[in-house]
Amino acid sequence: MIHRILLVLLIFSITIADINSQDFYDINRINTIEVTFEQSNWDYLLDQLVTEEEDNRLLGTVVINGISYDSVGVRYKGNSTYRDNQVKNPLNIKLDYVIDNQKHENYGTLKLANVYKDPSFVREVLSYEIARKYFPASQANFANVYSAGS
Repeated sequence: MIHRILLVLLIFSITIADINSQDFYDINRINTIEVTFEQSNWDYLLDQLVTEEEDNRLLGTVVINGISYDSVGVRYKGNSTYRDNQVKNPLNIKLDYVIDNQKHENYGTLKLANVYKDPSFVREVLSYEIARKYFPASQANFANVYSAGS
């Protein structure tokens, strides 16, 4: 009898833990990502990295849902949606750029789209959700992204 009660309690606690834990890419979660650079001209510096066509990155600090990561590497991503002097460019954030194995929920690199020509803000996330029902596809969800320099 005691074994059954313990088994029921164990199953119950595992179920509650699964319900309360959310993955970074949970569609029902809106993440908050804050990117800070030491340089006030960070946008100009990131534009310059695009013209170099190398995998160099600008060092910064990223706070994801309240958890801070130092010495991350940031660059603009993509060729089709990036534009110099654009207010909102897509970002590629490498959390383990300097600090080995620095990850957020087992993700070492975050690629943030800029909802290019999508005033609804849902096109990309919705298309990946549909695609994953039929074949392997990228994970996507929503995030409030803030960027600043000193």
